[in-house]
Amino acid sequence: MVLARDVSLALEASHNVSIVNHLPATVVEIAEGDHPAVVAVRVDVGGTPLIARLTARSASLLKLAPGKPVFAQVKSVAIVE
Repeated sequence: MVLARDVSLALEASHNVSIVNHLPATVVEIAEGDHPAVVAVRVDVGGTPLIARLTARSASLLKLAPGKPVFAQVKSVAIVE
């Protein structure tokens, strides 16, 4: 299991960052988080669901919406744990 806090989203694959796992995904749903400034974004990665916990501001800046293609970036340490 990968925790939502260990997943970030990008509109294109990033290469000069510390997160090296970039998975093509599609936004499925955006839901309110545990705070008004936080959203939970559910994405589909080849049939596997992942949830990313983002600020509402980041989701707005990325113009995230259901059906939008993104890259899920997963911290390697989250997978090792």
